[in-house]
Amino acid sequence: MREDKNIQYKRFYRVMPLPSTMVLLLLFFVPLFFTLSSAFIFEQGFTFSRVIGVFTDPYTQRIMLFTLLQATLSTLASLLVALPGAYLIATYSFRGKRLILALSAIPFVIPSILVVLGFVIFFGNNGFLNRILMTLFNLEEPPLSILYSFPAIILAHTFYNFPIIMSLVSSYWEHMDGNCETASYTLGATKAKTFFLITLPRLLPAIISAASLVFLFCFNSFAIILVLGGGPQYTTMEVEIYRQARMLGQSGSAAALSLFSIVVTSLLLLWYNRTQKKLAQSETYRSNNRLTEKRPTTIVGKLLALVYTVASFLFILGPIASVVVRSFMASSSRSSAESFSLKWYRQLLSLERATGHMNSALQALSNSLIIALLVALCTVPLALTLSLAIRKKEKKGSALELFGMLPMTVSSVIIGLGYYLISSRVRGGVLTSYSLVVLAHMVIAIPFVLRTILPEYRKIPNSYIHSSLTLGAGPLRTFLHIELPLLRGAMLTGGIFAFALSMGEFNATLTLANSSIVTLPIIMYRLIGSYNFQGACALGTILIAVCTVVFIVSELSKGGTHDR
Repeated sequence: MREDKNIQYKRFYRVMPLPSTMVLLLLFFVPLFFTLSSAFIFEQGFTFSRVIGVFTDPYTQRIMLFTLLQATLSTLASLLVALPGAYLIATYSFRGKRLILALSAIPFVIPSILVVLGFVIFFGNNGFLNRILMTLFNLEEPPLSILYSFPAIILAHTFYNFPIIMSLVSSYWEHMDGNCETASYTLGATKAKTFFLITLPRLLPAIISAASLVFLFCFNSFAIILVLGGGPQYTTMEVEIYRQARMLGQSGSAAALSLFSIVVTSLLLLWYNRTQKKLAQSETYRSNNRLTEKRPTTIVGKLLALVYTVASFLFILGPIASVVVRSFMASSSRSSAESFSLKWYRQLLSLERATGHMNSALQALSNSLIIALLVALCTVPLALTLSLAIRKKEKKGSALELFGMLPMTVSSVIIGLGYYLISSRVRGGVLTSYSLVVLAHMVIAIPFVLRTILPEYRKIPNSYIHSSLTLGAGPLRTFLHIELPLLRGAMLTGGIFAFALSMGEFNATLTLANSSIVTLPIIMYRLIGSYNFQGACALGTILIAVCTVVFIVSELSKGGTHDR
């Protein structure tokens, strides 16, 4: 009888993940096959000529170098802004510290198109920051003119990514054993010498790991470059892939360019995993003696803490708040001043005659809600069953976990390109096109939902399952009545993250979608392009509301570090 139970147990946990594994294989590898085959296969047969031609083209080489350059400078700028904050958070207790830590989660949930919009509204020539400076110093011209330039790209990436480095490094720093620093002070070393010779070398694993992650995000950046770059001079690989596929109709060249992005992203992820392993190894040698927090005692220390806190609030919340404020502003004519108005929300809800792209806003909102709901409902069961298989086969689970994270090795633009190539070969109507958008969003969301559910699954003691089986319950009943209720919170959090990711997904949707497919980020992009920033802000405010829900849920359920 017990042998029968063991056979049922093994069979159940062997069969359960098979559907999700097959679905992920189809959703990820089929579009990737279409992309790679387009790079090598012509009507005449298999050839390397297209790939060689693309990679030996001086224009392509310049784009490759610029992509690496902007990612490097963006990472360095993020480090410069983040490390002082990590030092303050790790070693001092001050007012606003908990709020800064909470705000550091914002880049994990905010869509890239919202970053672009917030940046334009806050830092633009007619943005809130320039208006404030012109009022304070009685200036006739805006003092800051950085939009559509290389500095704008670096600044936007810094705004988007410095909280990631600050959060990861400070978390490592505040748990670091303080005995080495104490011994250094006892032997007569100054604070500066102790920091550079003792503390900094011990922090390097955390700094390198966080910087690697940020470099990966900046390398794959799309919306920020597309809008703020201002033209071909600041084109990166992701933008060029989109331009070749959708603007020039050169899908083969776009697929060839994708090879460079896939190779670099894969190497970056391997490097990041290696730094994470080194980080984990260094953590095992820590003692329980944490660095003691203290309040700033000198006036300079208090002033620095105050300045950094205010600057962080301004830098993180300024662009977000600007979008919300601007959405409630309108002018009766081009020459009149702006005042409080619900005009854009009335147009959005079709309560007032809409103009331009605002005609499609309500349809875009409905489409985004339906697509996001479908993505959340489909992604959670897939991630749950994958988590189940990884949990039950911990020795072999690392390979399965790596399989579940594979979509992260390919940028969302390339995922969109794969589905675009499928749509060009599969003749179908609008329903088929929207179905492909849902599938592309699912591929992007699965790794994030998996990283939400799996840690909670690993916390369930094996004794719970064994006790249920011993008392006569079968594997299915044990799963439904023991494991599933314990994972309800993680599943809800994962579903909300999947919903928010789909609502704000821009890169793959723009690459895949035709003109008949409209979602909230696509209409926002069109409104920004037509300089209807107030209308874009109204749609952006809806995305902010969704992100706020995700932010609150993630803070309430946070038990460790966040995953982006």
